[in-house]
Amino acid sequence: MLTLRLIDPDDYTVHDDGQLIGRIRYTGEHAAGLWLWTIIVPIPGASSGDAKTLDEAKARFKSVWVAFKGKRRSAPTFSRHMG
Repeated sequence: MLTLRLIDPDDYTVHDDGQLIGRIRYTGEHAAGLWLWTIIVPIPGASSGDAKTLDEAKARFKSVWVAFKGKRRSAPTFSRHMG
């Protein structure tokens, strides 16, 4: 299961079954502001991107991660834990 852990306002680490695999954070450095997502595990292809909303960033992150992990198991879902 993919899990978000809040590390700062609008800044999350992403874990897969407890293993740190990435980060999603909001940046106001751009005029419109963007959510940036990054997979920190070496994978083929794109391992980062941006989105207009947190939900969109989570969906894009999940899509890339599921493609990398293969379809042998069910698609992970996000769970949000504060801590």
